[in-house]
Amino acid sequence: MKRLPRDVSVHLFRRTPDGPRFLMLRRCAPRGGFWQGVTGAPLPGETDAEAAAREVREETGFDVTGRLFPLGSSYAYRLPSELAARWEQLYGPCVETVSVVAFGAELPEGDPVLDPQEHDAFAWRAFEEADALLKWPIEQDALAGRREALRVLNAQLEGEE
Repeated sequence: MKRLPRDVSVHLFRRTPDGPRFLMLRRCAPRGGFWQGVTGAPLPGETDAEAAAREVREETGFDVTGRLFPLGSSYAYRLPSELAARWEQLYGPCVETVSVVAFGAELPEGDPVLDPQEHDAFAWRAFEEADALLKWPIEQDALAGRREALRVLNAQLEGEE
């Protein structure tokens, strides 16, 4: 079964006396070794919100049912043409872009339980530190979208205080 050319991106946070702290996950080296939030693709028949909750559960062990909210931020990224064979294998023929819908969710106390096939480290970071960790080795427009979603969430949280 081919993957849908659609992703979800979930920015997880915890409120602290010093302001929100965002959960950052480091992909294991075979998967790029970069930092990110939770990401993944909806399964056929699954809504974006259902996919976001499932991905959070699979990648961190947290259940965000009832705490997940859309950020009102979405973006698309172009798949690099130099890796066309990889993309065709993953998505099927003629897919050039992947659309992404961003979500946020507040987490309870405790640390994530990582899936070692996906991530090898985590960190709780303030907005500026979380933003500085975000690097995307291939799709720069995906990086811009993830940074914007994180900025939107941070602005929402600052507006609540």
